[in-house]
Amino acid sequence: MTAGNSLADAGPYEKMVSFEISHSDLDRAMNRASRQISRQVTIAGFRPGKAPRRLVENQVGFERIRADALEELVPPRVGEILSETEIAPVVPPLLESVTDGANGSVRVEVRVTTWPRLESVPDYRGRTVQVQALPSVSEEVDARIQQLRHMYAPLQTVDRAVEKGDYVVIDMTALDGEQSVESLALDGFSYEVGSERLNARIDEGLLGQEAGDEVNISAPLPEWLSSQAHTADEEGRSEASEDKDGEPAEGLYQIRIVEVQSRSLPDLDDAWASEYTGHDSLEDLRQEMGGELETQRMETQWRLLATGTLAELTSELELDLPERLETAQMELLFRNHLSSLENAKTDHMTYLERVGLSHEQFLEGLRGQAVAGLKSRILIEAVVDTEDLVVDDAELAETLEKAAQEAEDSEAFLRHMAESGHPEQIRSDMLRARAQAFLAMQVQPVDVDGQPVEVEPPSWVRAWFEPAEKLDTGGGSGEAVYEAEVINDPDPD
Repeated sequence: MTAGNSLADAGPYEKMVSFEISHSDLDRAMNRASRQISRQVTIAGFRPGKAPRRLVENQVGFERIRADALEELVPPRVGEILSETEIAPVVPPLLESVTDGANGSVRVEVRVTTWPRLESVPDYRGRTVQVQALPSVSEEVDARIQQLRHMYAPLQTVDRAVEKGDYVVIDMTALDGEQSVESLALDGFSYEVGSERLNARIDEGLLGQEAGDEVNISAPLPEWLSSQAHTADEEGRSEASEDKDGEPAEGLYQIRIVEVQSRSLPDLDDAWASEYTGHDSLEDLRQEMGGELETQRMETQWRLLATGTLAELTSELELDLPERLETAQMELLFRNHLSSLENAKTDHMTYLERVGLSHEQFLEGLRGQAVAGLKSRILIEAVVDTEDLVVDDAELAETLEKAAQEAEDSEAFLRHMAESGHPEQIRSDMLRARAQAFLAMQVQPVDVDGQPVEVEPPSWVRAWFEPAEKLDTGGGSGEAVYEAEVINDPDPD
């Protein structure tokens, strides 16, 4: 390393770079900074950029000019020093201190945060990982057929009291205090009792009523009502649909039951299957549903195992992450959060009110997400290195070709890929997905009672680790099971 420069440990995965800036280099940089600042401020008697440095210092201060000069000088010097090593910063280096030296020079210390690497990987082979039990395929098939049966069953008027699952034709008005709420008025509305689409209390109040009955039910007004204009004058009642505690105000719903209807469920037989689903028989329908559900069930069970394995290993990982890396990851997650809220046409404060969190509680949860995400990625990368996992050029080219076929202009897509660094990022994502799948294939899934559960990886996952001629890789989505967003990983491969 060049004389006068030094590099020292400054904490877990952090280095302190120290070097000297001569008086002449600093002075020239301060002259340039002064000229730049003088273009931004008004100094009487001088055109922008022409004021002497002494007058600029009088207006903005010596420290401002020196800080701007160091902002110009420090980054390239740090880059030169790090180029002599294998150290790569994962977040922008931080100017830690500036100390005056001899003859007008300054000594600069800069903190460099590096990407954490595991020296050894936790033992994962043969360990047990609990997975959620899913309903049997036959139960799911029965449930779906019953849904179809109800969906196509005609409604018939019945002369009895309302029961859960019945449909009622109602006329309804709603009162907020003495005011009628026009947006809640219904006339000849068909409503399923028990669906709670209106309100759970309304459903309860309808049970046992008969056609021709009129009933008054007290129940909360909808939360969205505060943004609606009532037909009556609301002046002086800006919180008409909210009580003093901020909870939805109680309204009075006046309902007349016009008609009670019940579904006439058809018999489940071959004729029904043919008429409503187009299958030759009920058994054919069951077999087709069962095949589709079995594939979905296998992939769902596999994803639960893959994510559960990574989460369990990550939670046991003792790793001291640099604070600046955690903060940078939190900032990234928060930007993504704000972007999603913007797409949903809402804001952060509204979101906090809806989920019942303070901003401090939200940030605490965000930090937990950031730490878990970083540890997951670090663990995955250690597995890649330990197990010598690779994604070769042929696999990458095949993936890009498939993506190009789905693009509007496949040639333009491939040209863009060739001119950018995206292919290597895609290779990196594929490799991480492969590593997570590898972890899941090394553990023993068990149920809540500790009994072994058979979880087969989908064919597109097995294709990553077994010769292609042994596999039928048709079916399945082929989507990566690993999701992460991270700061600049200096060595993504």
